[in-house]
Amino acid sequence: MNVIVIWTVACMTPGANVILTINSALSTQRRQASGAAVGVSLAVMLWGALGASGLLVVLNSMPALFTVMKVLGGGYLIYLGITRCYRAHKAVSALDLDASHAKHSGFYPLLRHAFITSILNPKTGLFVVSLFSLAMPATMTVGLTVTTMLAMGIITLAWHSLLVLYFSQARAQALYRRSTKWVDYATGGLFTLFGLKVLSS
Repeated sequence: MNVIVIWTVACMTPGANVILTINSALSTQRRQASGAAVGVSLAVMLWGALGASGLLVVLNSMPALFTVMKVLGGGYLIYLGITRCYRAHKAVSALDLDASHAKHSGFYPLLRHAFITSILNPKTGLFVVSLFSLAMPATMTVGLTVTTMLAMGIITLAWHSLLVLYFSQARAQALYRRSTKWVDYATGGLFTLFGLKVLSS
């Protein structure tokens, strides 16, 4: 129960996953953006499985492996940030940005994009792994592991689905279209900052 309560609060905390889902909801249709919510949820469940398998022990005994994870994860977030800022800079109009977003939209492309972003984010991964390793009882059963993983995935899916539901409304999307370039600059900047924070931590 402690794991569920802690994770409910943690998954609502603004971070790369939340920013990605909100941006997907603002720039695409609701059904397409829900792919991002599913992708993040699947990544959380996979991190939970890794936590239950004792990944924290491996990371503690092999710090070089964690360094590789940080470089890959932080580098990927920085890449996302710079790419988004570059697209915003090159776009002449909001229509150009809409066309650019359309190339990367769709339920499955956004699911894949969100999954990769979440699974390469060591901040998310280490938190889930640590939560599983430290807050779960010593006598861990397969049933309890699967139940907890599913609960964390459902909580994540519910929260990100609410974000999609709210930010995909016509009023929110209309506001986004009036300031698309600046929102994309801000989103790219946040991704870059998250990536730098991962690399420097």
